[in-house]
Amino acid sequence: MALQFSLEKRTRSAPHDRLLVLGAALVLALAMGGLFLLAVEVNPLEAYPLLWQEVFLSPYGQQDLLIKVTPLLLTGIAVAVAAQMKQWNIGAEGQFHMGTFLVTWVALNITLESSVALLILMAFAGMLGGGVWGAIPGWLKARLGVNEIITSLLLNYVAASWIDHLLFGPWKDPGSNNFPITPEFPEAAQFPYLGETNVHAGIVMALCVILIVAWVLQKTKLGFTVQLTGDNPDAARYSGVKTRTLVLLVFVASGAIAGLAGFNELAGIHYRLQQDISIGYGYTGIIVAWLARNHPLGIIPSALFLASIFVSAEVLQIDYGLPISMVFLFQGVILFTVLGSEIFTEYRLRVRRIAAA
Repeated sequence: MALQFSLEKRTRSAPHDRLLVLGAALVLALAMGGLFLLAVEVNPLEAYPLLWQEVFLSPYGQQDLLIKVTPLLLTGIAVAVAAQMKQWNIGAEGQFHMGTFLVTWVALNITLESSVALLILMAFAGMLGGGVWGAIPGWLKARLGVNEIITSLLLNYVAASWIDHLLFGPWKDPGSNNFPITPEFPEAAQFPYLGETNVHAGIVMALCVILIVAWVLQKTKLGFTVQLTGDNPDAARYSGVKTRTLVLLVFVASGAIAGLAGFNELAGIHYRLQQDISIGYGYTGIIVAWLARNHPLGIIPSALFLASIFVSAEVLQIDYGLPISMVFLFQGVILFTVLGSEIFTEYRLRVRRIAAA
């Protein structure tokens, strides 16, 4: 007797089936991550319990987790907004940077007595910077049919290079001992903390953005039109939807939300623009959206999971001396396993016994 393996199309895909497949993919990712830890002479049976203790059970770890999750909530929902129309915005990283560009200009050049007014102005500046940068691939796709994946990806490098130019040139703080940083923002341009913690108020803003996006997509005509256009562009055009304009608007909205993430980091954490202001938040937002299957509310647990990897990397760096590249390795493993598991949400594995010839 021999075993024959085949894939059989599922007649339906229940939510619990998808959760089971996703859970199995994450378990596989942890197992593969354990092998990589063994390769660098770290015992995963010792490291994983330590990470659980330090990240989820200690006050410092819990606060750091909420700090790290805030930009991921925004970049994740930014990617998910474009994905509602089956458009792939790979440029959240660049839109994040262009958001920081205008936010920094406002913080250093405009003086307002009201901290609330200044923060609101900075938020709009971040949205403007990210929205304009998102409009470029959106316009190229809507008007010329240029692949949005390529253009949005390449614009990431342009944005990062522009920020480097400013930091090494006209915006460099004269008193920074030649470090590529700007002068510190005034106190009015800084987010307040929540209570006695190190968690800033930006997380409240991020959660509000997600709730607003979820409401728009699920309860408004605009949201229905966006999803209809993504599911069936021909039907949308037949219904009178201006699909080209809608593609552009969706990219602008997606970029604006990513720009808000840049504002969040500056006003809540760094209080000045500096090199490597993003530790890959825009790229990680793609994984966040994928894990959540682009569902707005699913972004919250997905972002928490990815944020826990960032915080875990800090623990691994401190306790085991491992480099930050371990974060990107774990992210790659998770993306690989989650994408690879997608086939099992639509198909089931069948094993048959056949007589040997």
